Order: sequence, then structure tokens, then C-alpha cells
Amino acid sequence: MGNDFSKLSPKEFIHTIRTRSQRKTQETPSKTVKAESVTSNPTPTPTPTPITPTAAAAAAAAAALPAPSVIQASETDGAVFNDEDAVFWHPSQDDSNREYHNVDSSSYFLPSDMQEQTRLDLQHHMLVMLFKDPIICTPVKEIMTKKSTKVLDVGCAMGTWLDTVYRTYLNPEYHGVDIADELNQWEKMSMAKCVFGNVLEGLPYEDNAFNFVHQRLLFTGVPKAKWPAVIAELARVTKSGGWIQLLEYDVVTYRQGPASKALGGTFAAMLDKRGMDIHAGSNLVPHMNEASNNSGGSMRLTNITQKTVSCPIGWGGKVGELFAQDSEKALQSMKAFLPKIMGLTNEAYDALVKENMAECGRNQSFGNFTCVYAQVVKN
Repeated sequence: MGNDFSKLSPKEFIHTIRTRSQRKTQETPSKTVKAESVTSNPTPTPTPTPITPTAAAAAAAAAALPAPSVIQASETDGAVFNDEDAVFWHPSQDDSNREYHNVDSSSYFLPSDMQEQTRLDLQHHMLVMLFKDPIICTPVKEIMTKKSTKVLDVGCAMGTWLDTVYRTYLNPEYHGVDIADELNQWEKMSMAKCVFGNVLEGLPYEDNAFNFVHQRLLFTGVPKAKWPAVIAELARVTKSGGWIQLLEYDVVTYRQGPASKALGGTFAAMLDKRGMDIHAGSNLVPHMNEASNNSGGSMRLTNITQKTVSCPIGWGGKVGELFAQDSEKALQSMKAFLPKIMGLTNEAYDALVKENMAECGRNQSFGNFTCVYAQVVKN
């Protein structure tokens, strides 16, 4: 795949890689085809070599990012649906060697194994580099030096964010909660007390338990209609005068080519059909306002502050390199259902992912992350 396909529409591109995959299968000796047909978990495509420009080139690339507030894009443009049933795939249907959570009521579909934790570590370092700090909520730093401060990370996994914050702030008491119980039980530098819990069903803590509550990138697991209730639950366990910090992503890739339109459009349309908020980042402030309005006057969120940052994919230096690796690993993590949705063989899907990553570098593609923090006030 290369620049000769850059002018194809997403559907034309999908047809091309399907045809190539079928032709290659027909030309392959029957013995090899038989072996491939029983392979349930092919080796993922290696991560492509990222573009690492000079300091001057990186600065110029960063300056090329348009202001997020003026960008318009069709997030589901290019969606390809071949199997509607696969849209609602649940981890209980998985037949690969990946590990998932065991919560039947949760629609979260990404793995919870060490391979996924490696991706989350990459993602964490990318976000810290992008926002310059794991704590974007600057007002809360005043209390992070106190031993009486209690911090909670919702969706903590193995506690990477908790450990990063602990390296700077040794005094607070750290806690974490996640539906992936096998991950959050690993020993952490922060000595965080981590437990099993699902924010959609209520956090396993008393009211007013924490001074600072952090949650990020749950847009694939929180239905759009439930975001205000989730934020209200975060506020419930936060003390009056404490702070909540949320960081989310809008499922839109800007400066797309046909491969990224097909993949990104299908992923966004899939999330939309599952009832998720594909503009979770942009909608955090409205969701917060709704949570306050629904409280009956018992709680309000004030001093709401939003910060949106554009992140390059596969260009623009180290942060772009990390986002490209994170994106490719995430796409491979969805190999159990995305190829089925798009009507692709695993081989054709690998080719699509590879071309998607190449396109992002060529086109200087990017996405937007939004962090919103607010102070909780209770009457």
C-alpha cells in the first residue's frame, strides 16, 4: 500500500484490499491456506518505524496543528459495515488468547491483560507529555503535599497514573478502582489500595471519601446517556471543596486518508451504535453541568476549567510516535470484532491498519484530547 491509493474513497480502498487478500489466498498453496484458516490469533503487524524529525521540524509540525475549536470533520465518514451483529461484540464471545474483564453487564470491550497494560503505559506517557503533567488540575496541587489528602483513580488498571503522581507527591493516601481485578491487584510503588468496582453501578466508597478523584479515557465503556450520572458518582465520593479531573478523547481523526477514514469511521459508527459518546471530550463540560442540574441542589460543580490539546499521530516528535504506537496496538486489540464488522480477513485488516498508520504520518493526522476539572461544592 502506498501513495497510489491516496485518492481512493474508503469503500474503494476496502474493495482493493479485499481483492488483494482474496487473490493472494487463491495463489497460495493449499497447505498454507489450511494452516492459516485455523489460526485464531495471527502475529500482529510490527509497529512501523515512527517519524522523528529534528527539533526545528518538530516545532514547525506542532505549529501546523489547527486550533481544535475551529476544526470540523465527519467522524463516521467512510464507515464500512458488513456484519451488524459484530457491532455488539462482548468479551464473553472471545475465542483468542487475550484476557478480558468478567463483568457481564459492562460493555467495555478492550482486553485486560499484560499486553493491554503495555499499551496503556505507552498511552500514559503520551498523555503526560502532551499535557505536561499527570495533574492538569493545578488548584489541587496545593493539598497534594498533605498527609490528610486522599486520592482516587477510577479505572486505574495497574496504577500507572497513581505511581507517576506518587513520585512527585509522597504524602497523600492513594486508592484505585477498576473492573479488571486481575490488573489492579499488582503491587504499586504508591502503595495504593486498589479494589474491584464499576463506576456505572456505583463506586465502593462512602460519601465524601476523597479530596481528588481522577478518571480518564472511558469513552469506550460509558454510554453517552450515563455520563452525567458517572460524573455525579465521582462527585459523591469527593469531599466538598475537593476536585475531580476527567480526560477524554473525541473519536475523530483529522487529515484523513481512505484507510483512516474506513477504520476511524467504522470505529466511531460502531461506538455510536453501541450508545457511546464519540465526542466524550468535547461533551465533558455539558455533562458536568447536567450532573449539577440533576443533583436537586445538593451538589454543584464550580470553577470548571477545560483544556483541549491536539496530538499528532506518527509525526511531530516523541509524543506523535507514542500516539501512533498506542493507536496501532489499540486497533490490533480490536481484531476480534473490527475485521468482522468490516467484512475483512485478518490479513486484509492487518494491511488496512498498516496503511492507516502510514497515512497518518504522511498526512500529518492528529486527534484531540480534552481535560476538564472542577471543584465539588456540597450543600
